[in-house]
Amino acid sequence: MRSGTLATIAVLALWLLVGAASQGNQKPVPFPTQLFAEAKDEDFGGEEACGACHPDRMDSYKRSPHSEFVHNAKLGPSKQGCEACHGPLNIHQRENDPKVISYGKLNFADVNAACLRCHQSTMRPEHYAKTEHARAKVSCTSCHQIHVEAPGTNSEKSGKLGAAGTVRVSAFAAERAVKKLLKAPETELCGQCHRAESAQFRQNSHHPVPEGVLVCSDCHEPHPAKSAARKSAALTQKCMGCHAEQAGPFVYTHDPVQGLTGDACMECHKPHGSNNPRILKSFSRGLCMQCHTDKSQHNPGSTCWTAGCHSAMHGSNTDRLFLTP
Repeated sequence: MRSGTLATIAVLALWLLVGAASQGNQKPVPFPTQLFAEAKDEDFGGEEACGACHPDRMDSYKRSPHSEFVHNAKLGPSKQGCEACHGPLNIHQRENDPKVISYGKLNFADVNAACLRCHQSTMRPEHYAKTEHARAKVSCTSCHQIHVEAPGTNSEKSGKLGAAGTVRVSAFAAERAVKKLLKAPETELCGQCHRAESAQFRQNSHHPVPEGVLVCSDCHEPHPAKSAARKSAALTQKCMGCHAEQAGPFVYTHDPVQGLTGDACMECHKPHGSNNPRILKSFSRGLCMQCHTDKSQHNPGSTCWTAGCHSAMHGSNTDRLFLTP
């Protein structure tokens, strides 16, 4: 009996030690998530109290798309009004602990943590962490403004574009209207980092982005729901959304069109712009030779697709060598 009691005591002691060790190994909840995790209902004072000190910000906030959603009566106090983004009012007003979420002062990871409290249907934190934007330390406020401001005059200091006092220069002559909560037109926002791609749209042959027909998000997903690993099939589907006439189905389909080789459509085409017709990588036999190396001695005197032989480059219903019917 005594040995059984001692065994029980030993097991309980071991359990307590393991529990204490596991608690000691737990990572502390980072700011700003910590601010909401520790807050009680009585720490939230309501947005009207915020407007007493910040009337100008309250005015722009009420005109923003955020205002509609944070007035949902079904949401708890931590997701209501100004406090949904900036944290509990009463904690902010304490003289010994004036914590507030200021997006112009937070680092990119903390900005995203605050935004993704509500926007997990757009992108979950673990998915964002795998994106190129996360690796480049791009935050939500690099592209989005929290309050509705005139384009290019966002008073939030975070992000490169749209800081107060800057002069906004359009990327292209024609632009689509600025989407809600973006700091500027998409082409301008993307071009501030992706300058090489933006320059390619000024080449002789290009997708109609400068003309305002397309924007970057027509082809690229800025908020990928999963790891944005590039896949040939996905690339092909993007292209075929507009270029359905090249998709077939064909009896004989060129491998890149099916996404079976390399970069799919981009085996032959440059996606943003090129000085060659039809945004081709090259306007010579070298374009075909990059795959068909066994045909290097075959020289018809012109390009493979203009010599009158292989004119069905994407696919054919009559010839497996894509010869002209």
